Amino acid sequence: MNHRHGYDHSHDSTCSVLKEGSTGHDVIKLQELLLANGYSPGKIDGVFGPKTKSAVLSFQTKNNLVQDGIVGKHTWSALGVHCGSPAIDHCPTLYEGTTGPAVINLQGILKQKRFYTGMIDGVFGPITKTAVLAFQSSMGLVHDGVVGRKTWSALGVHCF
Repeated sequence: MNHRHGYDHSHDSTCSVLKEGSTGHDVIKLQELLLANGYSPGKIDGVFGPKTKSAVLSFQTKNNLVQDGIVGKHTWSALGVHCGSPAIDHCPTLYEGTTGPAVINLQGILKQKRFYTGMIDGVFGPITKTAVLAFQSSMGLVHDGVVGRKTWSALGVHCF
């Protein structure tokens, strides 16, 4: 199975509403994102079954979202996917103190690469900064704790 490291969401112009019974590529993307965030959706098979629904409900609970087991715009956004937005900069400069979906995306990628062990909460705090510094150091980048284009690129995110 092709597991990509880092997600390029620049092509995501809309986010399909997914629920139990849904199938296809968008469900695979959902399952991979849930797994990257520490929620087991069961087998990554493109089938939104009971295990995927359970993972979605747990994710929604932890992120203070409506707990309906349905993946709509708010759940996609919390997973770091930009829904329905025009082409914008998907590699914003991040540093300690920044918050939001881009930080969730960063934390998910760093967790996947085993640099980040904290909660995926969208808050760039000291634990996220430590993970960024360790990643930058391992890649021979300037380790300043600031995530700019070079760090995004090293993480496997396509910025354009």
